[in-house]
This record gives sequence, C-alpha cells and structure tokens, in this order.
Amino acid sequence: MDIGTVMNTMRDPAGVPAHPVLFQGLMILTWVFHIAFVHLTMGAAALAIYAFHRRDKGEYWERLSMALTKVAKVGVSLLIVLGVAPLLFTQVIYDPQWYASNVLSGRWAIGFIFTLIIGYCCWFTFYYANHEGAKKHAGVYAWIALALFFLDGLIMHALSYQALLPDQWMNWYAPGGIVDTSGSALHAIQWPRYIFIMSLSLPAVGVFLIAYAHYFASRADREQEYQAFARALGQRLATWGFGVSLVPMLVWQFIQPSASGLMLHPVGWLLVAALAAMLVWMKRLTAATHGYLPVLGGLGVLAVLALWREVVRVAHLKPFGYDITTYTVHVDWPSTLLFFSTFVGVGGLVGGFYLTLLYRSGRVQGLYTAERSVARLGTAAVAILVIWIAVFLAYGITIWVRNSFV
Repeated sequence: MDIGTVMNTMRDPAGVPAHPVLFQGLMILTWVFHIAFVHLTMGAAALAIYAFHRRDKGEYWERLSMALTKVAKVGVSLLIVLGVAPLLFTQVIYDPQWYASNVLSGRWAIGFIFTLIIGYCCWFTFYYANHEGAKKHAGVYAWIALALFFLDGLIMHALSYQALLPDQWMNWYAPGGIVDTSGSALHAIQWPRYIFIMSLSLPAVGVFLIAYAHYFASRADREQEYQAFARALGQRLATWGFGVSLVPMLVWQFIQPSASGLMLHPVGWLLVAALAAMLVWMKRLTAATHGYLPVLGGLGVLAVLALWREVVRVAHLKPFGYDITTYTVHVDWPSTLLFFSTFVGVGGLVGGFYLTLLYRSGRVQGLYTAERSVARLGTAAVAILVIWIAVFLAYGITIWVRNSFV
C-alpha cells in the first residue's frame, strides 16, 4: 500500500473554493495570534504562581500575582477562540494527516477537551481565591491548572507531529500485525520542538510586562515604583527567556532529517537569528524604548516560527507525493467574497472597535467617556454587523429558493 496515494485519495473530492496557497497563508497568519496567547497564558500563569508564593517579599509581588492571574484567565479564552481559525485552515489542506493523527490517538484528542475544561475550572478557582491575604493552599488549584495546560500543549504537539510521519501510521495502527483501535497512545513526541515552543512562554510574559508598565504609565493610581518593578522584571524575563529558547531551538534544528535539507534551511536559521537578535535587544533595552516595540518584536519571532513549522511540514510530506498545490480547485467567488468581507469587515471593524474601546478605557482612571472617534467607530461596527447579517440571510435564502423551487 502506497501511503502517498492513500493521503491523496483521502482529500475532499469537492476540492477547495480557492487556491490552496491562500488557505496556507491564512493558516500561518492566524496561528501566530493563537500561539501568542498560548505563550502569554502559560507565562502569565507560571509567573502568577511564582509571585503568589512570594507575597511575603513585598506588596508588589502580591499585586502582580493578582494581575497576571486575570491575564491568564482571559488568555485561555482567547487562545481557544483564536485557535479555531488555524485548525479549520489546517483541515482544509491537511485534513488526511490531521484526521489520521487524531484517530490514532483518539482518547488523547478527546481527553484534551476534558483536561482543558478541568484546568480552566481550577484556574478560575485560583482566580477567585487569589486576593489580598489569600491562603497559601489556594495555590494548589493553580499548580493543577498549569500542569494540565502543559499536558494539553503536549497533546497538541503530539497530534501535530504524528501528522508529519505517515510512514509510521500502519505501525501505530497495527503494531506487530495486531490492530489497535484504542487510540490510547501518543505515538510520537519530538521533545526539543515541544520544549522550544513552550519555552517561548518565558519571554512572552517578559515583553508583556514591559508593555504592561507602559500601558498604565498614564494612570495616577498606579505608582511609578510599581511600574518600574514590572518593567525591570519583564526585561529580565525577556532577556533570559530568549536566551533559554535558543538552546532547544538549536537542538531542534540539528535533529532535522539530513535528507530533507531542513538542517541548513534558511528559514530555520532565520528563526535562530531572530531569537538571538531579541536577546541582544532585550539586554540593551533602555527606559526610553517604547513599551510596545518588544511585543511587536516577539510577534515577529512567532511569524518566523509559524513559517518554519509550515516549511517543516511541507518537507516531511513531500517524499510521499503530497502537495497542496495539486488540490482540486473549484472557485466559488460568492463564498470567498463573503469570507473576506466577514474577515475584514466584521473581524477588523467590530474587533477593532472592541480593542480600541478596551485600550482607551483601561488607561483612564474612573469613568471613561468615549471620544468622538471611538463613538463613530462603534456606530460603524453596529452598521457593518447589520449589513453582514442581511447579506448572509439574503444569500442563504436565495440559494434555498433556487434549489427548492427553480
């Protein structure tokens, strides 16, 4: 049995509504924002726990713990929501691989949902318990949540990595010729890759703290000493974090299959260079540097990482004759236009309004009164939602009438 033929046969016979490279680009782009909140959540949660146990060292640690507990709470919600898009784009062009990997580790794929729910509930418990004068045993819930979050990351890593090894699927499905349909094993884990991606949580919370200090600098109720404490801590974490991340990244780079050419691929070394550049920059960062620039630099690193993941995937699947550019294309302009209008109009305008409102209101002490530009943006957001709903319903009703009565 030729596994390449099987994978190509498993493709959706209906094809795709636009060129596959378009979905590939969208998958890379949307994964950047998903993994950014994964890293922020993991880093904020770990630092919140550390600060929780250092409350006796000063009030700043207690305040920081409570703040980062909220950050991690919101971060889990956002990483889940933002993870939907890259998953859907993956299923469009890599459905055979993703489906096979999930079936081979079915119990873990389903268990991911339950462990994430339990972890989130534990973190909420810690969130409600983490206040001034909180008892130390409340930290137990946080440790359980963090452990489950790391487990969920490992599950996602294994499912993604197994999808790159189609030549091993039959050995996992029927080891020794005996069929195993239990789905109870994680068959392949590439530890340097997993450790590297998880290690980026450390610099992520570091650059966040730098932005955090800058964001609240205009608030009179946030004393400058606390902001300086947060910024200095963020700079140290970012510096050490990018340095620590370099080690597993180099290991991951050097264990790439020699036949694939990935070991010397320029994108992989561009990622190494980006980490090194961020390390040097964070070490030399001055108070005059705008607090949001390190965040943009961190997103740049994640953009290179997202591209590198796709380069690795393409290289692993190429020997089996799987090429997304050969996917059957049946251009569907109405659905494509509806998608991008939703992405830009609803996502950009409505999402932009919420982000602007949150950003502006958070920098004001007390009651916030929206500026004229923010009010107009809110009006436009409501208008675009009404238009989008009308077009969506009109489009659906038109198709239903045409198929049912014409």
